[in-house]
Amino acid sequence: MNHRPTCALITGASQGLGRAFAEECAGRGMALVLAALPDTGLEELTRILKRAYQVPLDAIECDLTRPDVPAEIAVSARARGFLVDTLINNAGVGFTSCFSRSSASQNEATVQLNVAALVRLTQEMLPGLLGRPRAWILNVASLGAFFPMPSMPVYSSTKAFVLTFTRLLRAELGASGVQVSALCPNGIRTNRVTRDLIERQGQPGRLTCKFPDEVARAGLRGLFRGTAVIVPGLANRLLAGAGPFVPPGLYMSVISRRWGTEAPSRVPAVIAPQEAWR
Repeated sequence: MNHRPTCALITGASQGLGRAFAEECAGRGMALVLAALPDTGLEELTRILKRAYQVPLDAIECDLTRPDVPAEIAVSARARGFLVDTLINNAGVGFTSCFSRSSASQNEATVQLNVAALVRLTQEMLPGLLGRPRAWILNVASLGAFFPMPSMPVYSSTKAFVLTFTRLLRAELGASGVQVSALCPNGIRTNRVTRDLIERQGQPGRLTCKFPDEVARAGLRGLFRGTAVIVPGLANRLLAGAGPFVPPGLYMSVISRRWGTEAPSRVPAVIAPQEAWR
């Protein structure tokens, strides 16, 4: 039987790529459980989606950097009758800085959200997903998962973890009805700061960086087709494929120049949503 996805749980859903995922899933007629930080626009998005798509929807304002929150989300979704068959681990954060100038709180928040919360929420949701006829997990990594990034040592390392974790989970669940994929986009034009940064890169930025709706559509299309690692855009797929054959010193130099970090010691540690560095 051809089972279609019916209910998605999306983290980091109020803005950027997470919002695009919510709109794409609602457009497919899927019920939604949306999780995002308080005061980031989740209530407004909920009203818009309910009015536009008339789908069942639950919004949970929470801070996923708190260790107990993933379990609370899973319990809340079940208690409210949402039979989630699609988990989209989108929430994440990153900052630009050389490691010696970063703070412990910045690094711990990045690891907690990008790694620990993703793993814990996946574990909390997995029994329910295994109980469905078909189910899907999409973990949002980054093109940075393929390349150590000089000005984002913790961020790119967490995304490398997400990619490896996804591949291993996919292999483990291969005989089950749960499909697991990783989404590895390049830069995403989510806000004015990100758009300005991308535009300063000139033609390379225009060729490789996409809008949130483009990335969300590519991610869902790849997930439901069973693609293991989804890299939106031909130029980005070529970059990901070339990574193992390029000397590390060369691509780290290129990355530093492209993202304006030729002098890491002078780069301020600025915390920002992960979409800035896809």
